[in-house]
Amino acid sequence: MALALAFSLVSTLLAFSVSSLFPQGERWLTDWQLAHMAPGPVDPSLVMVTVTKSTSPALCGEGLWDLSVLESTLLALHEAGAAVIVPSIDVSFPIASECGGLAGLVRLAEVTKRVGSVVYPDSVPPALADAATALGTLELIPDADGVFRGVKSHPFSAGSSPHPPIGLVMASLLSETDTAMKPKTNAPQFRFIGHWATSSLPRHAFVDVWNIVQSKDRDRLTKLFRGKVVILFSPVSKQPTLSTPWESEVPAEFLHALLTNAVLTNGWVSRTPLWVAFPATASVALFFACFLLWETPPTRLGMIGLAGILLGGLGLLWGLLSGWVWPILSTGLALGMTLGGSLAWRLSRSRSIIRRRITQGRQQLQQLETELAEKQQHVRELETRLHVAQDHAHRSATVIEGLESQQGGVSRQLEFSQAEVEETRRQIDRLQIELQDLRRQVPAMQHAGHQRPESRENQALLQECESFHILTHAPSVLRVFQDLKKASGTQSPILLLGETGTGKEVFARAAHALSPRHRGPFVSVNLAAIRSELFEGELFGHVKGAFTGAVGREGYIETANGGTLFLDEVGELPSDLQAKLLRFLEDGSFHRVGESRLTQVDVRIIAATNCNLHQDVEAGRYREDLFYRLRSIVLTLPPLRERGEQDCLLLAQFFLQYFSRQQNRMDLRFTQGALDGIMAYRWPGNIRELRQTVAQAVALATGSLITEADLHLSSPVIPRVKGEGHGRVELERLEDEMVLECLRRHGFDMQATAKALGWDRSTVTQRLKGLGFQALVDNHGNIEAAAQSLAGDETLIRMVAGRLREYTKNLLPSSRHYPSVEAAIADCRKRFRNIPERHFPAVEQLVHQRLAMPEQISTPQN
Repeated sequence: MALALAFSLVSTLLAFSVSSLFPQGERWLTDWQLAHMAPGPVDPSLVMVTVTKSTSPALCGEGLWDLSVLESTLLALHEAGAAVIVPSIDVSFPIASECGGLAGLVRLAEVTKRVGSVVYPDSVPPALADAATALGTLELIPDADGVFRGVKSHPFSAGSSPHPPIGLVMASLLSETDTAMKPKTNAPQFRFIGHWATSSLPRHAFVDVWNIVQSKDRDRLTKLFRGKVVILFSPVSKQPTLSTPWESEVPAEFLHALLTNAVLTNGWVSRTPLWVAFPATASVALFFACFLLWETPPTRLGMIGLAGILLGGLGLLWGLLSGWVWPILSTGLALGMTLGGSLAWRLSRSRSIIRRRITQGRQQLQQLETELAEKQQHVRELETRLHVAQDHAHRSATVIEGLESQQGGVSRQLEFSQAEVEETRRQIDRLQIELQDLRRQVPAMQHAGHQRPESRENQALLQECESFHILTHAPSVLRVFQDLKKASGTQSPILLLGETGTGKEVFARAAHALSPRHRGPFVSVNLAAIRSELFEGELFGHVKGAFTGAVGREGYIETANGGTLFLDEVGELPSDLQAKLLRFLEDGSFHRVGESRLTQVDVRIIAATNCNLHQDVEAGRYREDLFYRLRSIVLTLPPLRERGEQDCLLLAQFFLQYFSRQQNRMDLRFTQGALDGIMAYRWPGNIRELRQTVAQAVALATGSLITEADLHLSSPVIPRVKGEGHGRVELERLEDEMVLECLRRHGFDMQATAKALGWDRSTVTQRLKGLGFQALVDNHGNIEAAAQSLAGDETLIRMVAGRLREYTKNLLPSSRHYPSVEAAIADCRKRFRNIPERHFPAVEQLVHQRLAMPEQISTPQN
């Protein structure tokens, strides 16, 4: 151990010393890490306006700004509500007349004073410098090799200029504090957000902005620049450029924008301190030295080396994603020297061991030669005995004749033995039947060994499906998912077809998550559950006073603005409501109930139905124009019975783990008979029926094994089911009735009910919460009526009503404020994650009702 510690410490010390003497190698590897590091977040308040062509109306002369055009642009941006305007201009005397002349400079200074919040480079004339809100320098100090990687001085400054970098000035003005001028670390580096030409920082061409200014489209300017920092500069002008780790010429203004973004988003790159890197490297080197010096077998040593490489790669990947830069050269040198020294020591030690083993081999060879001579003598003795035995054999011929006479007796014994063999076979058949019966009762074996090995590409696709809660190995479902990925990048409506319970909403959420709108809201609307008289108010919203008791609320469409609106059961929409929906789908505008002003929204439509819309159109039950408006992209989900036995088993095991964990019964397992029944059943209710079947089996199972009888599978006849909104699955209803009956029998005593069901107290409480929320929705929020429907006995109504009041109060605590309905629902899902999923629609409906009161919604913090 002491030798391994010495090897690791000396190697690490030498490696870090060599790295400090030749810093260029470490700098190259640092640049490689910066180039492959995950880009940092982008602050939405930064906007760059660039002059991309020398013929732009913003330029005159030799790439200089036209002061009159700049004057008009400053006024227009100020009127649009820009927070800070940063024109990067180079004004040199004398000013050409086509650029505005001296008079243009004076007018620009007056406009600058009037606009306010204008930051100029410190190279502008004194007239503009006096009128500006602040000055900053464009000069940035690169590293010794001429490459700019971050601000180097402390406190932040730039070269010989008395002013701070203009990027820090922008950050200080935008945050209205001087915190940005005080760095949190020495010599900080910031993350580069892509290359200059492909950076994700918002950018607009000046010619487009100028056209908007000329057209006096103030609303559009306000939408683009209100509350933002606008940087005006011209890459084609003679402004200075710098080199970055992967680009030779980058405008200084772009680097200042990155500096501002780093300050606002805390997007700095963290160098691993020496006191962290040195002990970590020495520890890894000690680990390898110990295994080498302790004569670890080559196979195990190779596996350990491979594991070390994988762990190192994962650590480097984690650093690239989280913004840490590791001294790779020093670590690699330390490990290399440790391995080399340890192997050399082990080789020298192995030579003496080999010599000792050669001596021992010679001694063993002499011993074997002695034993061989003794065995040869024994063989000669055995040959003598063999001759004697042959003589006895000749004398035994008469004995053989006597044995032949006994052959008849042996034949009879043979027949008896054959009868015993037949009896044994019959016993084997009986045992096989008993084995099949036992096989139905014992826990099932894992089926992973019978699955086909997936290709690397298919494995990636399966993992991507699983990340969106789509569990499958079926090629038909994978093809639908691949088509969904392609369709998600478009703005066209998507129509999802399939039987009830095939997971259409799961695919709709996956389409939203894969789309460019994934940061926007996802709003799901069950059209079959909305009454006709409430359709317009629920979908389009209403203003205060639109009808009796109306307090004003947003509709589902306006809530989904900027995101995705999922219209479930669109085939169940009555004909008089189809025209109202069609009008919105045609131009994306609508009228709130009680309001004459037209509201325009940007919403992506995904619709779903289990009906045959084509037949409904031919029969006149569905509008043809609405049908063709929805069927831009049509994806059909296969039923569970067509997805194969492997998907049935995969989903069944997933639901078993889910409900077992929910009810704290992690010892539950399927028997082989149960799995055989799951594979044989046709599942007319598809995934929803499978889910509720497993839920009921987990809830009612008495032991640790779920048998085929516990599943209560009926005859696999596929009934015609009309729609998902027409009632709960029978298994869900039976489970809720069973729990509620047990609660009534024990007087709503949580502990006694949990003991009777074999659950814990928290599980029973969560079930009662779900039943209570559903009862409140069914009784339109009337707590007394809901308590009466749950209690069943008048003596229990008061106690149940008290529990419902407590649950309702805790649904949206007064101490919490939510920026949106989606945030409130997400918080409820987190706090009530243990109630059954089937009760969450009731929770969402209660949240919508509660958030109609304005005190529940807070103003987002800037």
